[in-house]
Amino acid sequence: MSFRLDERGTSLSEQVYLGLREAIVRGELSPGYRLLVLEIANALGISQAPVREAMERLKQEGLLVGKANKGSIVAEIKQEEIEELYDLRELIEWDAVRKSIPRLDEEDFRKLSDIYEGMVRAAREDDLFGFIDLDMAFHGYFFEKSGNRTILQIWRQIAVKLKRFLAITNKLYFPDLMSIAVGHTPLIEALKTGDEDEIKRLYVLHMKEVWWRMGRNKQMS
Repeated sequence: MSFRLDERGTSLSEQVYLGLREAIVRGELSPGYRLLVLEIANALGISQAPVREAMERLKQEGLLVGKANKGSIVAEIKQEEIEELYDLRELIEWDAVRKSIPRLDEEDFRKLSDIYEGMVRAAREDDLFGFIDLDMAFHGYFFEKSGNRTILQIWRQIAVKLKRFLAITNKLYFPDLMSIAVGHTPLIEALKTGDEDEIKRLYVLHMKEVWWRMGRNKQMS
């Protein structure tokens, strides 16, 4: 395993869960890779119980799939699932943004600008995973700000799979990370105006861009 455990930190199960999840999201454990509880426990020098608990959580999130007599394998990334995730994201993210608009103040715009500047730095350094974390933080900000706990919970559930997908698409379909970063500038400027129609127009364009680059012409809502 490429991660280490800290006995003084959170529970062993939580640490194993986070370590395996990060390895899957970053592509260190590729689709179809076989994971065995005993092997992981031995590699980390711990009992099987926390490993088994961590892997069950990953199965619930759809990152692992249990196979009879084969242990667990890293789930494939299916086109159908990606499309469903983006359809769901489109529905709930605009609702989160819309609810956030009257709640945003100067401090919020400062935080969003800080995230954007971090994305620019990550793009210059070609730090893909750092960039993805910041990109997700930018979009997740509106779920946090919306005041709607239900859509926030849904976002947190799908965010892990979205990060895994972004780790693939950002390199395949964008010439460089900077092109994604600069796409957030019009969003921030529109949000400052409070013009809901313009914000929605730009936001939908932003979310559709990956599909356009993949040659999938989805009809804008």
